Amino acid sequence: MSDLIKDNWFVILIAVIIIAFVGYFIFDSNKDNVSAKTSEGKDVLATLADTDITADALYDDYTPFDGDLLYNMYRNAVVKQSVKTTKEMEEEAKKLENTIRSRVSSQNSDVYRDAIEAELASYGFDSYDKLYDYCLMTVEQKALNKDYVDAHFDTLKDSMKDAKSRIVSLIQLEVADPSNLTEAETKKRDNIDNAIETGTFADAATAFSDEAETAAKEGLFGYLDSSSNASSTGLDANLIAKALEINEGETSDWIEVQNQSTGITSLYKVHVDTTDLDTIHQSKDSAVQDSFLYAVLNATPGLEVTVLENAAKDLDIHFEDKAVQTKLDNYMNQLKGGTTNE
Repeated sequence: MSDLIKDNWFVILIAVIIIAFVGYFIFDSNKDNVSAKTSEGKDVLATLADTDITADALYDDYTPFDGDLLYNMYRNAVVKQSVKTTKEMEEEAKKLENTIRSRVSSQNSDVYRDAIEAELASYGFDSYDKLYDYCLMTVEQKALNKDYVDAHFDTLKDSMKDAKSRIVSLIQLEVADPSNLTEAETKKRDNIDNAIETGTFADAATAFSDEAETAAKEGLFGYLDSSSNASSTGLDANLIAKALEINEGETSDWIEVQNQSTGITSLYKVHVDTTDLDTIHQSKDSAVQDSFLYAVLNATPGLEVTVLENAAKDLDIHFEDKAVQTKLDNYMNQLKGGTTNE
């Protein structure tokens, strides 16, 4: 499997979807107020970078996208004023930024960088150097979502009852030819089987697994459910299928996997640590926490919108242009699967 993809699936996902989701909103100096500023006699709805967006410009130039544009502005405004930025959030945002930049550098592609920069500029970031601002907003929104899900988990977990949610662990045994093991490979395989039978999967993984990163975590790979796939997890499809097939506490037989990138063949055992939703939700592993949070958000249409609306209740936000407010409300209702208002 690809350790890079598995270890950095979230930041890779952000790098892929940044063009679709990146946005930036600067409030007027009056807290929680959408300004009634004018420019050349026209009402200004927002200021992006140093450029005013007037009502005329929004309706004339952004007609196909104005709902999305308004929502991005609203989302960023609510997140910014609802979440207290911590040092840990700043560090996580910086790590996310560095990972995206590193991937751009590794591509050695000016086209790739220019494409991201162009989209950043179109949403108010005046240069590629503003990538950190987007990353910080992403981290802060995750914190806002997590607080809401934690507070409402007893209700929200019903949406996950058929998702086959589980935390899984792995043991990897690298072999030259799975159909003709060497004496040393056979001995190690037998040692692993004996260790699992007489002890725990975690102990066996720690002692014998050839995958260093999961071995250092007692074999823990992370969270999987019925929506998991090879591209999103970096885990072989056969391993995912087996992990979803077996029950809590069970361990699979040896499964043959060939890494398509390296050509290395390995044998794997998969173990399901737990399928209990409360236990998964209370996991101390940050990767499990993030994966399960996004699974819960995705399981309830429009939940992120609900989170924003809940946070906005504590803010004194008002709109100078009621038509803009109606347009935003309609767009958010659509995201939640509702109907629009005239």
